[in-house]
Amino acid sequence: MLLVLQPLFSGLISGRFLVLVACALLGACASTQPVSESLDAGAVDVPDSDPFEAFNRDMYAFNVDFDKAIGKPVAKAYVKAIPAPVRRSVTNFYYNLWEPSSIINALLQGKVHKAASSSARFFINSTVGILGLFDVAARLDVPRQEEDLGQTLAVWGVKDGPYLMLPFLGPSNLRDATTLGVEWVTTDMVPILFSGTERWVIGGLRLVDGRTSVLGLEEALEFQVDPYVFLRESYRQSRLVQIHDGALPPDTEEDPFEDALFDE
Repeated sequence: MLLVLQPLFSGLISGRFLVLVACALLGACASTQPVSESLDAGAVDVPDSDPFEAFNRDMYAFNVDFDKAIGKPVAKAYVKAIPAPVRRSVTNFYYNLWEPSSIINALLQGKVHKAASSSARFFINSTVGILGLFDVAARLDVPRQEEDLGQTLAVWGVKDGPYLMLPFLGPSNLRDATTLGVEWVTTDMVPILFSGTERWVIGGLRLVDGRTSVLGLEEALEFQVDPYVFLRESYRQSRLVQIHDGALPPDTEEDPFEDALFDE
C-alpha cells in the first residue's frame, strides 16, 4: 500500500472504479444466481454513513483530474497506436496473471468448483494459449472467476468498514484497502515474475490496458446529480454482488444508491 505510485497496482488505478460504474450502468449486477451458502450474510453490510466523506471527495476530485490529465489521454493514444487483436492479447495476458490469486482465494473461501475452473484456465491459457496471450479456455467454455482477498475476508465474516476513496486506486473500503499490500506480496504475479525495469514496464502497460477497457464510460458520471455519491453507492453494490457470487443479499435487492442520488 505504501508503494501506491508503483504500477504494480496499476490494474486497480483509474480503470478499477470506472469498471465498477460500468457494472452498475450496464446491468451486470442484475444476475439472479443464488448467494453462496458459505457466506455469512451479516459479514457484508451497506453502511449509510460516509465518515471520511471530506477526505474521500478530495481524493475523488484528485483522481478525476489525474485521469483527465494523464490516464485517459494515454489510453486513447494506446488504442490509436495498437491494433485491437494485440490489445486483446495484452488483456488476456494480464487476466492470466490473476488466475493464481483467484485459485488461492477460491480455496480459502471453500469454493472448490471456482478454484478448479481457475486452475483449468491457468493451465490451458498458459500452455495452449501461449502464456495467456490467447484465451483458449473461454473457447472451451471454462469461465473466468474473480476472487480476491477482500472477498475472502468477507466470507470469513470481516465487515467492510468505512468507505474509502484511495488516491490513484479509486473506491475501496477499510477491509479491502488493507488487503492490497498483502496481495502485492503474495499473489500479484507482476512483482513475483518481474523485477527492475521490467516490473515497471509490465505494470505500466497493465495500467493503460485497464484504462482502455472503459474509455467513454466515465462520461456517464457527468449526468449524475452527485457523481461522487453515485460512484460510492455503485461501488458498494457491485462489491456486494462480487462477494455474493452474482446476487445481492435478500435485504439489498432494491437499488441501494437510488435514494442517495436524489436525497443528498
